[in-house]
Amino acid sequence: MLDDSKIKILVCCHKPCNLPQDNVFLPIHVGAALSDISLGFQRDDQLNGEPCDNISSKNRSFCELTAIYWAWKNIKKLYPDLQYIGLNHYRRFFAFNERRVTGNGIPKDVQNITQYKFDMPMVESCLESNKIITTPKAYLKTSLAGSYEHCHNSSDLRIIHDIVRDDYPEFLSTFNEVYLGKNFFYDCNMFIMPWNEFDDYCKWIFGILFKAEKLINIENYDTYQKRIYGFLAEHLWTVWAIHRQYPLQNLNYCVYTETPKKINDGLWARLKFRRMRLKDDFAFFLSKVRGNKQERYWIVP
Repeated sequence: MLDDSKIKILVCCHKPCNLPQDNVFLPIHVGAALSDISLGFQRDDQLNGEPCDNISSKNRSFCELTAIYWAWKNIKKLYPDLQYIGLNHYRRFFAFNERRVTGNGIPKDVQNITQYKFDMPMVESCLESNKIITTPKAYLKTSLAGSYEHCHNSSDLRIIHDIVRDDYPEFLSTFNEVYLGKNFFYDCNMFIMPWNEFDDYCKWIFGILFKAEKLINIENYDTYQKRIYGFLAEHLWTVWAIHRQYPLQNLNYCVYTETPKKINDGLWARLKFRRMRLKDDFAFFLSKVRGNKQERYWIVP
């Protein structure tokens, strides 16, 4: 039987916010080394009030990965019996009461996050059947490579490709398949997974990103583009999950806002979402038929 000494869900926070009241959640102040305020809970640059192994000062480019790194290096010192670990955000929490998955489609706004409930029996059932919990597929009109090259600096993606090719060649085929052959990814860097898988994933993802950090100059990037490693990690989590052939339990996430919008997820809304999905898939199909030289030129044997 799981209890909150064996499973912890990190909740990334960078400012004062309302949080769920369940002890399974561990709020963590990300980028604490860069902040002049104290949020009154776990920082990503300290352990028991003392300095620890951390990358808190990299938060502007590594985003929620500073919490993941802190947990990887430190959390077992606080919770030695920990078996499972997850990550949510101060505004995004897995919607356990929505068993029907709607893609990236209809996250529910919730106003009173203190009433949010963690579904331990459902999580335990998934984990005991070797499923890893993550978000639904976020669909695109183009391949993942095409989308990245449109929204970010394409040369950065080529650097990531070359690191995978040279240092993790067993992942190269999956990397190319995901970036060129897929038009979706699992967004938000949200998951719940066994510790041993988390440990393996961290060795892989930080091995790639720390090497990329030495090769990519982001000095002239604007604030948004400087979040590069958080963006890349969303895609690389997808590469990792597909390569490891995880059986996934995809859960919608609810979005906490102080003024929630009225969300219609009835039949008509679901039909509209399906129509949007078909349009995206058709646009992706046409891009493959026509061939996209731009997104192919960074792929080398």
